[in-house]
Amino acid sequence: MSISSKELSKSIIKKLVDKWISSPRGHFSEQDTATHFILPFLEALGWNVYDIYEVKQGSYPISLTKAIPVENRPLKKPDCVISLSDRPYMVFEFKALVDGGDIDRYKPRIEKLQEEAQYLNCKYCILTNFSETIVYSPVSGKELNRFRRPEDYKDRFEELWECLSKERASPQAA
Repeated sequence: MSISSKELSKSIIKKLVDKWISSPRGHFSEQDTATHFILPFLEALGWNVYDIYEVKQGSYPISLTKAIPVENRPLKKPDCVISLSDRPYMVFEFKALVDGGDIDRYKPRIEKLQEEAQYLNCKYCILTNFSETIVYSPVSGKELNRFRRPEDYKDRFEELWECLSKERASPQAA
């Protein structure tokens, strides 16, 4: 019997949460957080973090940069855009890993994130520092899902899988 991608994802995410529990959180920069927690988290959910056509960090997706002249692009570049079938699907704002910090303090950045997601015509915009992840609708601006602590990734894995996994996002999964 082989293990499914969903079961493997759950196992990897459990290991990431265990790593988070044992990590001293005051020492992570935003880049450290992205490298050691968020990108492995996205990879566990099936996204190819090594393919810049699928997961583009610190810039707009390649499909957009080919289509829109530089002078017509917004100056602020998202921390990460995940594309599906060469179209932007999710836009991310990464923050440094903290313990007990209130992620809601980034409200002005959330509004910009939603603007970026609307500009890119994404399904979701996500704010995360791995300690907490909030999934928003770019259209309504409403919070769709909030994982208040990394343990929620394990405890509410089905919800996480439904909204952020590549398998559920792919047209073939529908």
